[in-house]
Amino acid sequence: MGALNSYIQNVRKDGFEEALDGESVTVAGTVDGQNVQDVALAAAENLITANPDLTAIYATGEPALMGAIAAVSSQGKQDALSVFGWDLTAQAIDGIDDGYVKAVIQQDPAGMGAAAVEALIALHAGETVDSEISVPVTIVTPENVDDFRSLFE
Repeated sequence: MGALNSYIQNVRKDGFEEALDGESVTVAGTVDGQNVQDVALAAAENLITANPDLTAIYATGEPALMGAIAAVSSQGKQDALSVFGWDLTAQAIDGIDDGYVKAVIQQDPAGMGAAAVEALIALHAGETVDSEISVPVTIVTPENVDDFRSLFE
């Protein structure tokens, strides 16, 4: 689930689906949370209701992840569904602690800003920069979630 009006979330969705190509996974469908948590909650609840054998939800951004977490919880599906997504929140940490949120991709906004400033300085000095600058992300799981708790205290 994601925000179909978001370029980057569509790139994440497409990359996810490409990675599944050839795997023994069936995509039940894509729902649009429109980058609004309440809309994402309703979309996730509809997805879960329409697919009673659903085992996982992949969310492409924070509102979609928050909606998925709320839907799984409100429908009592914590033991049946695994949630994966982008953009860590306190609620996602709670879901990791409860065992149904399996992994969340955490970006590095400070690293992104620093990389942008470095590229601007290089361009201003007449240097060339790569057209794409990759800033590493961290996949937050039960094994490393403690490193991120302080962000939400």
